[in-house]
Amino acid sequence: MKKYLILITLAFNTLLALAQSDSAMISTSDSVKLFVKRAGKGTPVLFIHGGPGSNSAYFEYTGGNVFEKDVQMIYVDQRGCGRSDNSPGKDYSLARIIEDFEDIRKALGIQKWILMPHSFGGILATEYAYKYPGSIRSMVYLNTTINITASANSGIKKALELLPNLKKNEVDYLKNDTVKLLDRWFNSFWHLDQAGIRYSLFFDTKENDSIHSAITQKAAKHWEMQQNVWNYPEYFADFSPKTTQIRIPVLVIGGTRDYTIGTDHPRLMKFPNMKVHYIPGGHALYMEHNQELYAAVVPFLRG
Repeated sequence: MKKYLILITLAFNTLLALAQSDSAMISTSDSVKLFVKRAGKGTPVLFIHGGPGSNSAYFEYTGGNVFEKDVQMIYVDQRGCGRSDNSPGKDYSLARIIEDFEDIRKALGIQKWILMPHSFGGILATEYAYKYPGSIRSMVYLNTTINITASANSGIKKALELLPNLKKNEVDYLKNDTVKLLDRWFNSFWHLDQAGIRYSLFFDTKENDSIHSAITQKAAKHWEMQQNVWNYPEYFADFSPKTTQIRIPVLVIGGTRDYTIGTDHPRLMKFPNMKVHYIPGGHALYMEHNQELYAAVVPFLRG
């Protein structure tokens, strides 16, 4: 009874705060305050940002807010990210992040919502849907990964294509499977940075990369999740087997030039009720190919 009253009080306080403003700090069941913003009207859609450890501002303010014309977008900064507080116990486990989403859903009084993950958010959304299918109406996967290993190998492969003048020892290092994958992946980013072409893995132009980064940094009050997330082995799992057991309707959007996720990554997804749609572009379709993305996604959201 006491737990029930606490949930009622939490929901009331949250709705009151959102009535006074379009954003609020919602406390999770382990007392971490998360930044939550609602905009638009209609079916609630939870945007799950990537990074890992980024924030929702990059999506909202570079074109993702186009969906507010048709649905109610719910932007959340994950714990230790952006405008949300850090976890006092440094708990950034996959299980805890999933509970955060459920805490927010209950606090907002939402019975079922649509998930819209981007990038690393695909791993979070897959685990959430696997554990709480009854909380979700459908999902729209926007350039998402469900297998970090596959995405990292895609990025390394493309980096080698973009850097034909690398020294032999540098090429050998990036291809050496005995070296930790993340070390090789981040090293490939470094080489691309040195050549001034890292944006090519993600964006059509360097200018868009700069704008996107500036918006992300402006909302980056906290980065603790990014500093801790790779300590959890569960994020390196292959989530493809779990997709076979998730029968929620899923629309998968892929970019034909999204090399950081992998242009063929949607093939790893085995949702029984799934449709795949490719858009010519990179990782940030909401920014660089906004109208094409809107046209592909909105009929699904309305349906």
